[in-house]
Amino acid sequence: MSKKLEPLLEKARYYLRHDNREEAIRIAQTLIDTIPDYWDENFDYEGDVQVIYDEAIDLLEEMLNDKLSSEQIELIFSWYEKVIGDKKHQYMGLNTSLEVLENYFASDAAGGFDRVLRIVDQRIANTKEYEKERAVVEKIYLLEENNREAAADQTIEQFLSFPDVRAIRLKRLLTAERYEDAIRLLQEGIQIAREKKTIGTVNAWQKELLSIYTRLNNHAKIVEITKELFVEGREQRACYQSLRKLTPEAEWPEMLAWILQLLSDKSFYDTGELRADIYVEHMRWDDLLQLCRNSGIGMIRKYEKHLRPRYPKEVFSIYLQYVQQQATITDKEAYKRVAETLKWMKSFEGGTAVVRQLINQFRQTYRRRPYMMKELDRVF
Repeated sequence: MSKKLEPLLEKARYYLRHDNREEAIRIAQTLIDTIPDYWDENFDYEGDVQVIYDEAIDLLEEMLNDKLSSEQIELIFSWYEKVIGDKKHQYMGLNTSLEVLENYFASDAAGGFDRVLRIVDQRIANTKEYEKERAVVEKIYLLEENNREAAADQTIEQFLSFPDVRAIRLKRLLTAERYEDAIRLLQEGIQIAREKKTIGTVNAWQKELLSIYTRLNNHAKIVEITKELFVEGREQRACYQSLRKLTPEAEWPEMLAWILQLLSDKSFYDTGELRADIYVEHMRWDDLLQLCRNSGIGMIRKYEKHLRPRYPKEVFSIYLQYVQQQATITDKEAYKRVAETLKWMKSFEGGTAVVRQLINQFRQTYRRRPYMMKELDRVF
């Protein structure tokens, strides 16, 4: 299909080069109108047809960037008003959208402000929640760019439940250094986000609060918000490091106990390694050994440099139990893990003798597993 469309696009470019802009406009419009009716994503694997659609929009944009007559601009604008509401154009473009053309009609100078505003209002009224939020933001910027500040304020107030709209209000308040108002705005936003269970938005507003309290040098609030982010956010390690710096040494034992209890009770990403690193930092070696023992062989290997000098027999025993367990598994990857672990166990004091004994035992017990025998040959 793209091969049939490319000559039409080239024909439009030919007309444009020869200053027949009306014909170039009509061809581009026809391509944009027609392609969605016949496009099948199941056959347009490389997006070649979508590229033609994009290039037709680009061609109109190129002409709008040039010095078109008012009649030529109207030719594009009036067509745009008719087609933009058709849902067939949604997600049709590969790298662009038909809506980019609105930028060329929206100013009072172009005579299209009220007409574009009607289009945006229709988009707000007839789209789903995500598209509606985007359209509202578009309307706010349209109003601001055309000096309709009162209308922009009214729109912001009407749709303040949308995070992106709240972010616009927040930016205004911060620019005016109205920090108390900004704090209230964020606290309201956090409450709304909690009710909607949009934790990402909660965290985003908490970070904005943290930034404000940092500007105000409010130590107590900085600690409070950082703790909230530690509990609800996704960056526990960064929050831990912040709390470490913020907490006076005399108060640190109590804070540390709270942190470790929370990490034990909740399953955060990277919880195990963060706890382990905290134990290393505070030289809590017994806790580190217990955590690594419960977490598996990967954690033992990762923190062996700390554990082995202090608990050589215990670490060796963990490897021994692991290799015996892996040996029971009928799987080539398990055989490789057995061999690699046995090779590592040789580096422990007295390990070579134990490894020889294990290999002899495995050769008898699992003698009918040729792939395992081959892996055992690699140990010595």
